[in-house]
Amino acid sequence: MKTKFIFAFFFFVGLGQVVLGQVTEAESKLRTLNTDTIQGWKQGGVVVLNISQASLTNWSAGGQNSFSINGLFSLFANYHKNKDVWDNSLDVGYGVLKQGQHSDYMKTDDRFDFLSKYGREAYKNFYYSALINFKTQMTEGLDYKTDTSKISNFLAPAYILGAFGMDYKPNSNFSAFIAPLTGKITIVNDQQLADAGAFGVTPATYDNLSRKITSGKKSKSEFGGYVRVIYARNDFKNEILKNVAFTTKAVFSQTI
Repeated sequence: MKTKFIFAFFFFVGLGQVVLGQVTEAESKLRTLNTDTIQGWKQGGVVVLNISQASLTNWSAGGQNSFSINGLFSLFANYHKNKDVWDNSLDVGYGVLKQGQHSDYMKTDDRFDFLSKYGREAYKNFYYSALINFKTQMTEGLDYKTDTSKISNFLAPAYILGAFGMDYKPNSNFSAFIAPLTGKITIVNDQQLADAGAFGVTPATYDNLSRKITSGKKSKSEFGGYVRVIYARNDFKNEILKNVAFTTKAVFSQTI
């Protein structure tokens, strides 16, 4: 009689060790900085490493072996003193997944996102504000649904956005930023993707014999409006359990 065996191992390093240690450290820093009326800085961060593995042997329900690893590095540094408000954040994430015995590793997360926003109080809870945002990915992206052809790369795309407008900020957790003056630059620093016109850049031109006449543009500039609404709880003040804190962030952004 065949034996049935299933093994699933979830190793939450981030939740078990790294995150809790970082949260505790960030919380202690924040408590000190919150009472520092001279400096006016509030800062903290989270480092998460999540590793999971599933191994199936003679499992009647079916399925595939899998292994995944995901990492997240998130920091913030916010300044508020008198009429000046300056918010800074950096999110870096990367993850891969392998399913089955013969498949290659597939990327599940890849992001580098830096944002800085400065505001000067106009009147209660309203600020004249300027924002700059840079985001890209760090490694080559493939289309796993078809033939694993390249669809993205480092700095392809990359987005640089600058905006000027008004920010409604009633507290440190909520912000509604409306910018009628916005400029956005899309960078495609990969000639193959640029020649294909990826991400909206001007593609290459060819003659009747498929010989390239002009190369594709590696950048594209746009102007318009921008709306960004964010709700974030990242001050690590409230503990759910001892040495366990909860943080969340919801962001809506739209370029018009």
